[in-house]
Amino acid sequence: MTVELDQLEDRIQAAVGILAQLREEKRRLETENGDLRQRVRDLETAAGKNADALKPKIQALEAERTALLDERRVVAKRVEDMLAKLDQLHKAVHA
Repeated sequence: MTVELDQLEDRIQAAVGILAQLREEKRRLETENGDLRQRVRDLETAAGKNADALKPKIQALEAERTALLDERRVVAKRVEDMLAKLDQLHKAVHA
């Protein structure tokens, strides 16, 4: 009977040790989780500030893009006109 009680005591001591380790790990993870949450909040704040700072540059790039698209349309139209004139010239020469 005492052997069984000794084995039970050993198991209880092992369980107590495991519980202590798990509690310590839980505390460590909770602390780490809090630190990570704070970092996320800091990054969100910084991202918001950077977004505001980048708005003028984004607007300038969008305006430049629009201007380039308009210029591309003009060039495409000129090329189409030239091709049409070359086609007419070709027909006139070979007529």
